[in-house]
Formats: sequence, structure tokens, C-alpha cells
Amino acid sequence: MSDPVILVVDDEASVRTSISDFLCNKVSSNVHTFGDGDEVVQFINNNYADLIILDIKMPKISGINVIKEVKKILPEVDILVVSAWISNDVANEAIFAGATDYIVKPLDLQVFELKVSDILNKRKDK
Repeated sequence: MSDPVILVVDDEASVRTSISDFLCNKVSSNVHTFGDGDEVVQFINNNYADLIILDIKMPKISGINVIKEVKKILPEVDILVVSAWISNDVANEAIFAGATDYIVKPLDLQVFELKVSDILNKRKDK
């Protein structure tokens, strides 16, 4: 089986880099980074991904709308929302839109790694 394709979408370059570097050191994967939701939707139109790690609050298109658009194109993709918003309403809206899980920033890296590993392991079992 080939390495999973993971997309990291966040408007903050430092967050994208931190998450990407962490994943490259912890998970055998192909990681791509994007600065806004439009970029990732365009990528998904022509490419496959196993997991999208997605910020909610971004310019151009919100994370919730990215979830909806991506799920129309690639319904089987898993989406882990990573947001600074500590809100049950936002988390519920993200899950209702099709996100797999939700985690709050600043990231607890152990919890983040567990969530990513759990999502990827469940994909292997399918």
C-alpha cells in the first residue's frame, strides 16, 4: 500500500509548516500544504487525498464550505478540523458538514498524532 496523501490547509504559514513537519517526522505520508480553501478544492478536483487537516477560519472560503465542496468531489476523504475556535456549535457544524473529527489549537501533539493515526488506521481497515 502506498503512503497516504495528507493535505494541510491553514492560512497561517507557520501553522502549515509546523503541522507538515510534524507529520513528515511521525507518519509515513505524502504531505501537501495549502494557504486557503480554494486551493485545496482545486487540488481535489484533479487529485486524490486520504486525509485533509483543515482550519475553519480562513479567507476566501470558510472551512465549513471547504468540507462541503470537498465532500461533493471526494466523499470518502477524511477531514480533521484543527481550529482555535473552542465552540461546540462550530464543531457540530463541521461534523454535520462531513468532518471526521475536530481538535482545538494550540495542538496537543500527542492527541493530534493519535487522531491522525486513528483516522489512517481505520482507512487501512476498509
